[in-house]
Amino acid sequence: MNNLKKQQHYVWKYYLKPWTINDKIWCQRNGSTFNTSLKNIAQKRYFYESEQLNSDELAFLKYFLSGMHPTAQKSLNELLKLYNFTADSNGYIKKCGIEDFHSIIEKNFISILGKLYLEDLSFFENEKEKNDFAYFIGSQYTRTNKMRDNMIKANLKTPNLNPEKLSKVFNLILADTIGNWIFSKTKTRLLINNSDIDFITGDQPVLNTMGNHSYTKAPEKMELYYPISPKYAIYISEKLDGKIYISKDDVIKYNEFIKNHSKEQLYSRKENDF
Repeated sequence: MNNLKKQQHYVWKYYLKPWTINDKIWCQRNGSTFNTSLKNIAQKRYFYESEQLNSDELAFLKYFLSGMHPTAQKSLNELLKLYNFTADSNGYIKKCGIEDFHSIIEKNFISILGKLYLEDLSFFENEKEKNDFAYFIGSQYTRTNKMRDNMIKANLKTPNLNPEKLSKVFNLILADTIGNWIFSKTKTRLLINNSDIDFITGDQPVLNTMGNHSYTKAPEKMELYYPISPKYAIYISEKLDGKIYISKDDVIKYNEFIKNHSKEQLYSRKENDF
């Protein structure tokens, strides 16, 4: 019998390791800065626990998916089927099934992350690795506490719809949609930071630099920024690729993006980096 994973992270713990020293990371939360272990940050109790959808919610989701591009509908309906399976189950699968799904996505990205640390972008030439990269980034963008709150706030005027339950499904749907965009249309640039200050990260580690950081409306354009260590970050757009060394002023600019897009937590390697 699998042990229940009670404290479920909405920012990948393995991803945060480059910001740790002696297994501790600096966290700034609500104006307070403290040094702690990764198990204490970016997590909530049973954050990914599935909830059964009522007939109106299922009808709403199926109607929504019917309006998506025909080539995307098969994978999106498979995600809905997966969610319904976990929601209709009991015990471990209900509480941890979606958490395990995210763990599979993360596991597929570990080797790619290792290549990025070596400034190796050759994985884009491998279709499977490129697909794993694309879906991972889409997932990291949508799976967070901030994105769930934004989806909950959506103005659903149809009766018998629970925005909190629907938000748990929509983060899977949007992850797939964004992943398809990344795979089919974008390029990735590796940002190399040789300045004397570090990249920081936060509880919304993937962000759209072209969008409103309050996420109150859908962005008209998307370019994604994702710091992967204190010295490396990736920038995903439809026009920029390759590697580039960036200045201290650019690092400060990108750190401000992280600060503005975070919900309540920022993370760094050193106390004075915030």
